[in-house]
Amino acid sequence: MQLTRRQLAWLLAGPLSARPQPETQRESAEELIAAARERIRRNAEALAKVRIPVETEPAFQFRAS
Repeated sequence: MQLTRRQLAWLLAGPLSARPQPETQRESAEELIAAARERIRRNAEALAKVRIPVETEPAFQFRAS
């Protein structure tokens, strides 16, 4: 049986419960929503600052069938 160094390290680390677990900070739903809205607002502001020449737009023909 051949093990990679990562697999060997994982096996030698011991049972999962004995391994140090990263501390996760639980955020409330309101905080998550507020953070998402803030990211969207910042992204929209950044996109509004960029000017794209009309020549960049692809040709488009709308055909109603």
